[in-house]
Amino acid sequence: MNKKFLIHMMILLVMMIVTLGSWARANAKAEQAKKDADEAYVNDDYAETYVADEAYRTGDVMIATAVPFMITVLYAGILGVIYFLPAAVEKVSEEVYGSTEEIDEDGMHDARAAFAKGEYTEAIRLYREVWDRDKANRFPIVEVAKIQHDNLESPSLAVDTLREALESNDWRENDAAFFMFRIADIYEHDLEQHEGAIQILRQVIEELPGGRHAANATHKLRELGAI
Repeated sequence: MNKKFLIHMMILLVMMIVTLGSWARANAKAEQAKKDADEAYVNDDYAETYVADEAYRTGDVMIATAVPFMITVLYAGILGVIYFLPAAVEKVSEEVYGSTEEIDEDGMHDARAAFAKGEYTEAIRLYREVWDRDKANRFPIVEVAKIQHDNLESPSLAVDTLREALESNDWRENDAAFFMFRIADIYEHDLEQHEGAIQILRQVIEELPGGRHAANATHKLRELGAI
């Protein structure tokens, strides 16, 4: 289990104990105030000042408990966003798209959690571990390239990753087309290397002839003035 997660849970447990202790102490004072008030009423010496004192003591319950309670809730909410929200998203995905048992076993949850915390280098490492175990699954390596492009702002590194993936496996037609069109898009819009985009689009036509991917590549080549 994640060491940081265990530390956070221990801190949360301590905060909950402190909050409960504050409530118990303040509540005991309030109960004593009520008991004293009842005795004063019976003895006919229930003065105005005592009423005010009782209200003050009763208010202590709220004041003494509210601050630690709010801090504990806030801390728990932050932990929920960091650790439990990704798990909830995966659960919803499982209900909608089917079992994610294989993804969980392959460490996708840890990679997503690292990404959610802004630990991009760690997320890349974890996604690559998943991909190394199952290179027929394009998702983890696509996520690596996406992090490199969007978060690390390194489109050239993203291109290298996508090329590595493209050349590493005998992909299905749609997967191969995805990699090539994504590479062409980065060449055109991020790196402003139209020749690189043209080259990869011609590769689409050569390797995937006669289908819609070749037609899309041909259309794009016309837009770039290469035909």
